[in-house]
Amino acid sequence: MSSTLTQALRREDFPILQNSTYLVSHSMGAAPLGAKAALDDYWNDWATDGPEAWERWLPRIGEIADGIGAIIGAAPASVFLGPNVSVLQAAIATCFDFKAKRNEVVYESLQFPSLTYVWREWERYGATVQIVDSDDGRTIPTERIIASITERTAIAVLSHAYYVSGAVADVRAIQAHCRKVGAILCVDAYQTTGVYPYDVQAWDLDMVTGGSHKWLMGGPGCGFLYIKPALLDRFLPAVTGWMAHASPFAFEDAPMRHAPSMYRFGTGTPTIPGYVVAKPGHDLIRSIGVPRIREHNVRLTSMIAGMALERKLRVNTPLEPAARTGWIGIDFEGSQRVSERLIADRVFLDYRPGCGLRVSPHFYTTEAEIEAFFRALDEHRRT
Repeated sequence: MSSTLTQALRREDFPILQNSTYLVSHSMGAAPLGAKAALDDYWNDWATDGPEAWERWLPRIGEIADGIGAIIGAAPASVFLGPNVSVLQAAIATCFDFKAKRNEVVYESLQFPSLTYVWREWERYGATVQIVDSDDGRTIPTERIIASITERTAIAVLSHAYYVSGAVADVRAIQAHCRKVGAILCVDAYQTTGVYPYDVQAWDLDMVTGGSHKWLMGGPGCGFLYIKPALLDRFLPAVTGWMAHASPFAFEDAPMRHAPSMYRFGTGTPTIPGYVVAKPGHDLIRSIGVPRIREHNVRLTSMIAGMALERKLRVNTPLEPAARTGWIGIDFEGSQRVSERLIADRVFLDYRPGCGLRVSPHFYTTEAEIEAFFRALDEHRRT
């Protein structure tokens, strides 16, 4: 670990690092002690003040959203929170009239399955789904994606990085094309936020969704949505509730009057515990800075790829650092069995069919832990 990152954190602030080799931040970031303190504070507020605690809780929604916004280069008040990306993208889908001539939804065949479930359901309401195929199960040519997005496309829903390979898509080029044909682009950045630098304003992105339980170390229950401010008035979600109302505490009868801000993507009573527990992880990422995290990650992922290739294992992630997010996929005969043995030994990673072992270092990972992982891997491959 670089000295600058060593100074930026204390490993003892992450209890799981004390008794395990933790290489699974691409799936679930290590829990910081600050998250426990945040949950304790939430409980104390509830236990002490009952319903009056809402006076403190509700303002935190916007504060936490802006904290995520600062990580991704978003302007204040252009990010909102939700329980997960599937709910947020379902709300986005309700903003489109799929009975109109422009009724196509484009997504790639490597899209995370949960979001394919969301968008295929809109075929019931007139949407035509176009799926962009992959030749190798790991990447898709940018030109093929662009060719699939036409004047008939209402929205393209694309991954910033593919969950099966870690390969990064050229979302800037795709966004530029969407501008030309009048389509909206929604980028799912769950696989990159917190480890791969991007700037929603500099990249001129329409929409970005993501969540907290991976590289942001926030645990489950805190998704986020960014919308380019100039586009916000175009979107009036039908997945809604009283917290999305322009005057939620007026308790007006229907019809709905949407909030003029990103709060229009609220629904019912917000899941405060999921939001407050995520904030300490967000704070750590901001304090260190994604570019510094990326530099450390590239060094260690390159080390992982090199050590895998030395053992003649198949690396299913791009070897060029700029072409991948923060993890390396390693496959070999019996890899699923070996993954189960490694996890039983508290060497944390995960396994995906077609990819093999997914192995990820974060800013708290050391070279010694990479070496320990390969020693354990060699042992379990022999037995």
